[in-house]
Amino acid sequence: MERNWAAAWRAAERQGGVVSRSQLAGWGIRRWQTSYRLDAGAWERVAPRVYRLAGTARTFEQRLKAIQLWSGAGAVFSHATAARLWGLSRFLASDTVHLTRSDKQRPPGDDVVLHRGRLEARDVGSTRGFRVTSVGRTILDVSATEAWSDVRAAVDEAVRRQWISLDRLAVFVERARARRGVAPLRVLLDEYAGGQGPTESELEARVLDFLERHGLPRPRRQQRVIIGGRCRRLDFSWPERRLVVEADGYAWHADVASFERDRQRRSALTARGLRVLQWTWAALEQRPEALVSEFRRLWNLA
Repeated sequence: MERNWAAAWRAAERQGGVVSRSQLAGWGIRRWQTSYRLDAGAWERVAPRVYRLAGTARTFEQRLKAIQLWSGAGAVFSHATAARLWGLSRFLASDTVHLTRSDKQRPPGDDVVLHRGRLEARDVGSTRGFRVTSVGRTILDVSATEAWSDVRAAVDEAVRRQWISLDRLAVFVERARARRGVAPLRVLLDEYAGGQGPTESELEARVLDFLERHGLPRPRRQQRVIIGGRCRRLDFSWPERRLVVEADGYAWHADVASFERDRQRRSALTARGLRVLQWTWAALEQRPEALVSEFRRLWNLA
């Protein structure tokens, strides 16, 4: 029997500290023996027929593994949970668990949202040891449930990281044209087709959110210009006002050479008669009113 319990402990360690009743039964461990361990505090029930090894760290991944053991092979993590598992920045702090499955089983806890429906095989992927909706299907799902700014940032990031191409996203949207969440994605695709490139960093996405939140004019994104014989792209521009906003992240000039290139770029833009504002993370968070005032002042000077 000790050998059976050792197998259960090893399995729990591989699974982030959790094990299911069906697994215990497979090792010949009976219900009364499990109950004894629960009463003694060696195990803790974390979901129906799923137990946690006492003393193991409580993590989001452990919670997902417990829900995965409870739900069985037919369930898939979806929506904001899939976005977090894929690594989309706007969803890394999303703690509510979203699960898509075809039956009507009740969720194992208040922090679990069950979505009913059948997923095609091409809409299911795997990452970090979990079955999740594909990147395209995840984007469609969050488009139907999450804030517009977060959806746009997620699409931009997925395209930027080459997790999905605009062509593939367009095909996916057309295939899913009757589903909720398609309309916002069509708007984004139309913007891309009109020359509005995706933002290239989370800071750029935050700048775009900032402009919209404060009711400032919509910019042109990623406008191409020739500077010093080379093609460059402006983060945000208003060509008719000769105004430019650059998202100025530390990573872009973390060394002397990068800092110097950044200054040369700004000088070249200024020489062309463009007025350049450089907005940082700190400025967005600490002095938003000053940024708005400065922007409006330059806008009105045109």
